[in-house]
Amino acid sequence: MATNNVTTQIIASGANVIMRIGVDSDTPDKHIGLASNVSYTENFQLQKANVIGYLGPVSIDPADYSCEITIGSFVPAKRKMDANDTPLDSTEYGIGELIPSRSTALDNGVKFQYVDFYNKKTDVVLAAFSGVVVASAGMDVQGNAYAKSNVQLWALERIDLKE
Repeated sequence: MATNNVTTQIIASGANVIMRIGVDSDTPDKHIGLASNVSYTENFQLQKANVIGYLGPVSIDPADYSCEITIGSFVPAKRKMDANDTPLDSTEYGIGELIPSRSTALDNGVKFQYVDFYNKKTDVVLAAFSGVVVASAGMDVQGNAYAKSNVQLWALERIDLKE
């Protein structure tokens, strides 16, 4: 009995995938650590063109597009800082550290140049998005579980990664 050839592709493991956020071209990528789950959904809203006398639509046309990225991230305790308020740990951030206050969001918006899902083990970008803004943020705390922040981002588009 033949077995499937799985030597040419590696299935991505969630433990190896991190989320990176590019704030602007002058700032290094921010690696989002401690994510319990990250997902995205693209909605291609379509409109059917129905004609009397035909069974079913004669065409289906695009009407709208939306892209939502959802992040569930563990909430760490306050990060350890040195005397200059520089983090002592690695360059990873919790997603909550990138969510500004209401007044800052109203003045400047909460925009990121891009967001991507990066497999650090294989050095491959699995999905990337441009024109990303924060749509909502919150926190979920349950009795005997970890506190988690829940953040939803909206993106203008998913970047095509075809090579």
